[in-house]
Amino acid sequence: MNKITAYCGISCSECLAYLATQKNNIEEIKKVAKEWSSESMSFNPDDIYCDGCTSEGRHFSWCGECPIRSCCREKGFENCAHCEEYFCDNLKMTFDKTPSAKERLDEIRKTM
Repeated sequence: MNKITAYCGISCSECLAYLATQKNNIEEIKKVAKEWSSESMSFNPDDIYCDGCTSEGRHFSWCGECPIRSCCREKGFENCAHCEEYFCDNLKMTFDKTPSAKERLDEIRKTM
């Protein structure tokens, strides 16, 4: 499986939605939908299918609302590491929940 990095630095190859989609495993898709649902946000299996937010394929339902994805697409960046405003407030919540995303983007910036 190819290693895909989301705009925010999350590794798609470690994402449960991406992995279940690539395996086309409906039981895993249902499980992810249930695990990711909360009182404030509910997901059904169709919301979970994702080929990575940087792809032209299927996207997790929240991708349409993601300010990070919108910003990178608008600016034409491969990911946030390429932005002169790195790192901005849009990334704070992602980095708080997934510190490896920041580490990944920091590593990309070192090679630029």
